[in-house]
Order: sequence, then C-alpha cells, then structure tokens
Amino acid sequence: MMPLLEEINLPGLLVATLLPWCAGAVAARVIIGAAPLSLLLGHGYLLGQLLVVILLLGWDAAGLTFAFAPLAALLGGVTVLGSLPWLRRFQRQRRSHPLWPGAMRVHWRHMLWLLPLLLFLTVRGSAMAQEMALRPLFAWDAWMNWVPRAVVWFQHGELTAFGTPDAWLAAPPATELYTLGNWRAGDYPPAIPLLLLWQMLGADSYDHTLLYLPWLLLPGACALALWGHLRALDLPHWATALALYALLSQPLLTTHSTLAGYADLWLGAAFGLGAMALAHWQHTGAWRHGLLAITLALMCALLKTPGLGFGALLLGAAVILLWRPPARWLLASAATVCTLLLLGLLLGLHPRVAELDALLVLDLPWTLPTLTLAPRPLLPYLWQALFVQANWHLLWLLLPTCLLAGLAWRGLASLHSIALLVLVAGFGLLLFLFGFTHYFKEAANFVTLNRTLLYLAPLAVYVAFAQLAPILAPDSSR
Repeated sequence: MMPLLEEINLPGLLVATLLPWCAGAVAARVIIGAAPLSLLLGHGYLLGQLLVVILLLGWDAAGLTFAFAPLAALLGGVTVLGSLPWLRRFQRQRRSHPLWPGAMRVHWRHMLWLLPLLLFLTVRGSAMAQEMALRPLFAWDAWMNWVPRAVVWFQHGELTAFGTPDAWLAAPPATELYTLGNWRAGDYPPAIPLLLLWQMLGADSYDHTLLYLPWLLLPGACALALWGHLRALDLPHWATALALYALLSQPLLTTHSTLAGYADLWLGAAFGLGAMALAHWQHTGAWRHGLLAITLALMCALLKTPGLGFGALLLGAAVILLWRPPARWLLASAATVCTLLLLGLLLGLHPRVAELDALLVLDLPWTLPTLTLAPRPLLPYLWQALFVQANWHLLWLLLPTCLLAGLAWRGLASLHSIALLVLVAGFGLLLFLFGFTHYFKEAANFVTLNRTLLYLAPLAVYVAFAQLAPILAPDSSR
C-alpha cells in the first residue's frame, strides 16, 4: 500500500474529501432543520460538493489564484459558523438529558436485518475500493471530457478557457486557450471538473487514483438518504435494508462508482435525492425540504447538460406542490402524455416511419443541441436494456410489481405521489429523446441508453419501496 500513497499529500486529500461532507451536513441542517442523521449525511454529501463548486467559481470570479489552504480555511470557517447554533442547542439538550434516553438505542431485532447489509457493504465496498485504487483513469468520458479541464485548471491556478479547435488555431500565440478531443465538452457544465480540481488541490497532485474517492463514497451517501426517507414513511427496518441492497447491488451503479470520472452517477444521485426531498415535503408538510429539492435542482444543472432538463423537472414538481392542483388533473395529464408517447413509440416500429430522416428540426437555446424529430423504433432496444441485459438486476421488474401492489392495496390513492410523478416525467423525457430524436442512434448501442437510465435508478428504488410502506407499516391492517 505504501507506493499507493507516494507523491500525494494524504492529509490534504482527506481534508478535501471529508470537509465538504461536514460542510454539506451543516448546510442540510440549516436548510431542513432538525432531521435524522441519515438525512443530514446523505443530502449533506451532495450539498457539500455543491458548496465546493460555488466556492471555486466565486474564488476564480474574484481573480484569486487557486490554493488549497485558504480555500479549505474559508470552507471550514463557514462550516463552523453554520454549526454554532446547532452545537449550542446540542449542549442544552445534553444538559437537560445527560444520558439521551432512547436516543441511540437500536433494538436487537432490527440489528439482525442490518448486520447482513453491513456485511454486504463491507465486502462490496472493499472490492470497489481496491478496483478504484489500483486501476488508472480508464473511463472514456473522464479522460476525454472532464479530467483534462481539471488538470489544466490545476496547472494554471485558474479556470482557463476552452474553445473549439478552430478558435484554438486562430488564437494568438500568447493566448491561454485550450481545446479538447471532444471540443463540445468545453461548454459542458463545470461541476465535475471543479470537484476533481478540488481533490487535486487537496492532494497536491493531478494524477492519482485516490483523487476519485468521491465517486466511491457517493453510493453510500445515496443509501443514507434513502434510508432516512423510507424510515420517515414508517417502512420497517428489514424492508428498508432490502431497499438499500436493491440500490447498492445495481451492476451499472457499481461500475460508475469504480470507473470514476463519469458524471451520470452524480446526476442520478442529485435528481433522485431531490425527488425524495419533494416526497418528504408532500408526506410530512415540511416545506423546507422543498428548498432542499430546489438546491439539488441547481446541482443537477451544474453537473451535465441533461441536468438542465432534470433540474427543471424538480422545479416543476415543487411548483405543483405549492399550487396543489386536483390529483385527478395530474393523473389525467400524466395518463394522456404516457398514452401519446406509447402511440408514438408503436408508430416508430413501422418500417416506413422508421426510415424517415426528419419531420421537424427543433433549435434549442444556449448550448443545448439541435434536435431532429421523427419517431424511431426504440421499443425493442428499451426491452433489451430493461429486462434482458444484466445492468439492473430485477429493478425494472420490482418497480411495476410494487406499483401493482400499491394499486391493489390503496387504489388510485397510491398514485398520488410526487416522487412517482417525477419518475414518470424523467422516464418520459428519456423516451422522447431516444424515441423521437436523432439520439436514437445512441440508444442502438445501449451505452448511452443505460447510462441515462442511471439518472432514474435511485428514485426508482425509492418509489418502489415507498409503495410498499403503507402495506408493511406496523399499524397497517393485514
């Protein structure tokens, strides 16, 4: 192990990895107030990364050169100031209840369900950590799109500009302008290269496998948030432990955690946790969780270009919860849109329709791509991706099974879920992109299609087990 730690500032790397998590947990406490530790730590991990992105963007906008010590000191100072009210309240509670009666107790029967989960996490986590630590940077998107920007920014100490190859060739010799093999990546949202830059600054190195520790920790943070939200629905401990296993055992999620550098897992975590926060707001009336969802919508937009669409879905769902239209309106609208999508997908199976080049060209604003619209034969590829290939275990069978169980138990009331609505909207967005635009050719090789399904995976697990919560709740009539 010693050669692994050579040429790296290990204390700095640990600070860079753990300080944002602490800062994010404090930020989560400020946003949502008193909450279980699982929710604070789960959401806090993503919020901490968002704080790092905002800090680095602000630091560069102020014209300052990147240096880890002052950046970490500023983030640490803000964390301490934000935690002071919390610590004072904690001290008062400790004086009034010195032994915290019942606060830290977990019944032994619940531990029987947690111990197998912890054993699984230990075995799987150690294998993933070994894979990440020993394999050099491998993922195509990482070394083509994200990491080069972080390396250049680390070397220059500032957010040096990237442009097209033509702009790079035409630039004067003294101009600090770079281009990439995938030159469009210069316009991609900055969160992933900024998170890598933060790790590089802490480790004082731009080339080390341990820089990608945040990818290894991200599934654990998602699992903590999932635990907190499902327990808030009174789902029993054993069923919640199964939900965590259903999430953490997903093959493609594991792949994206160990083949670090991709942005898809981050977007799936931000979108899923944002929708869970909205569901918590709907279930408990705790409106501050809506603020958390809006914050995670911003994180979605900063992660990837598709994150603009998924962040907009979270914002739209927050508006729905504020507006509170009749549930029958929402069900009718969702059913209508789903029916039209299905008819269009069935139409795309017709040979003549599938041969059409374009029916409409849609120019999108900003750096969004131009969409060439026409029905495409997506359904066979979708069937293969969801139910035949080995990327998802039984997730896409589990979800409809749980939805049917909810319908049988509660009727249409089981569909009155903002998380389910957001999941359907996200899935509909992917169906539109791959089934009605030129992005169908990316679905035909299954790579991009499965990567985008990762955006929905954490939320799909939550929706499935949330449907079971009223059935398995301790006070439910059997």
